[in-house]
Amino acid sequence: MNEVKSLFYRESLLEKLHEIQNSYGYIPEIEIENLAEKYMLPRANVYGVISFYSMFYTEPTGKYIIRICDSISCHLNQSDSVLNAVKSFLNLESHQTTEDKKFTLEIVECLGHCGEGPVMMVNNKIYKKVNKNTALEILNNCL
Repeated sequence: MNEVKSLFYRESLLEKLHEIQNSYGYIPEIEIENLAEKYMLPRANVYGVISFYSMFYTEPTGKYIIRICDSISCHLNQSDSVLNAVKSFLNLESHQTTEDKKFTLEIVECLGHCGEGPVMMVNNKIYKKVNKNTALEILNNCL
């Protein structure tokens, strides 16, 4: 057991999950099996960690991950109109990816800019005070 404990300190499971996702764009089943074996954990425990953190994916995602905040402050600033425009433009619902693997859409609870909503994030870039027109302009720039 000490060997496993020292493995956790040397090579964090979270760090490994990030490395794998950075390589593949998601965490494939075979890698989950490899991690479970390496850390001597049931696969369910590895899945538990993956499902706890919203930034991990077990299915391929689009090149552009679009996150639209729908927290109460963004919602009060009409994030629903931004969301509806994006859904219509991409022909997607939340947690879906376009067939060409270009876009993945996610509705998230908070992006940390509550006084500047609605907020939209494309990959790691934050856009503040977005309206439906600027959201569509941002997406068109990704094409």
